[in-house]
Amino acid sequence: MFYIVLFLVLPCREIVKHQLAIASSFIVLLEQLRQLMKTHSFVRENIENIRSQCHLISESKTNDNTNLVEITCPDFSHYLYFLFAPTLIYRDKYPRNAVIHWDYVLQMFGQVIAAIFYVYYVVVRFCIPTFANLNQNQITLSIFTSVLFNSIMPGSLFLLLGFYGFLHCWLNAFAEMLRFADRMFYKDWWNSTSFAAYYRTWNIVVHDWLYAYIYKEVFALIGETNRVIPAIAVVLLSATFHEYVMIFSLGFFYPVMFVLFAIVGMCFFFFLPRNKGVLYNILVWAFLLIGVGLQSCFYFMEAYARKSCPANDTFWDKLVPRSIVCRVSLPSAKLLHLDL
Repeated sequence: MFYIVLFLVLPCREIVKHQLAIASSFIVLLEQLRQLMKTHSFVRENIENIRSQCHLISESKTNDNTNLVEITCPDFSHYLYFLFAPTLIYRDKYPRNAVIHWDYVLQMFGQVIAAIFYVYYVVVRFCIPTFANLNQNQITLSIFTSVLFNSIMPGSLFLLLGFYGFLHCWLNAFAEMLRFADRMFYKDWWNSTSFAAYYRTWNIVVHDWLYAYIYKEVFALIGETNRVIPAIAVVLLSATFHEYVMIFSLGFFYPVMFVLFAIVGMCFFFFLPRNKGVLYNILVWAFLLIGVGLQSCFYFMEAYARKSCPANDTFWDKLVPRSIVCRVSLPSAKLLHLDL
């Protein structure tokens, strides 16, 4: 457990200490979680083998056996390969391709760079003009609805660009460089007819880790009689760490993602009928687009409120959204900008 605490505390401490920008904080936090999940997988996959070897050594000492069993650990080269491989489940060996296609690697990295610039363009072109001049005193239901619908398109682009840039291009580039043959980083989540299917197919890399080390272990702890509790544990843990990344990257507490992911998403997960058909796929897409629109809307409103509203040194100022409690007019857009 000590290594988990270190992974969770030290990067956040440095982010707060040095006041890193949003993009830099986001990169540090994602890398922190990646290293945490990989380290946990390495420990969990090898601990039973080490324990069995220690048990054999203790038995040989008890029986005065001169042929002592030596503890064998995985080669460091295996661990080093695992650190860079696009998987979160440790194995001593992985399926490997014969050759590296460097033109494919360059193509994937080029598309990652293009996706990053496109995200920046969307922020500058669509998000900043919408929220920079938004007057907090005059937000009515009709204005909020208009802002929400203006946020759906940028939020949808963030979702798709993040998916394509990272889950497709970035992971495939590293897989090609390392000759890693298992390229199932995602499935056809766009055809999902339920949120249960969407959660399982959106990110196979993280889903496999959650299934192996959270779902299966909780399922075993409760006696292998109830599948609902392990599913709830997986959703809550995933939502918590999603919100954890948002809090320390944006620099404020506004649990929009947690509410949509853990509460609304869990309701959809358990109570929406899991039927196949185009209608249910349309419903999943509609709820998904509204969700990313709400996240973009609330987070940008809070970011600009944090820049315009005077801060106070109380503890509650860190927890209470200023976009709700601070009713002041925002300055001109020329005086405000998001530090990306």
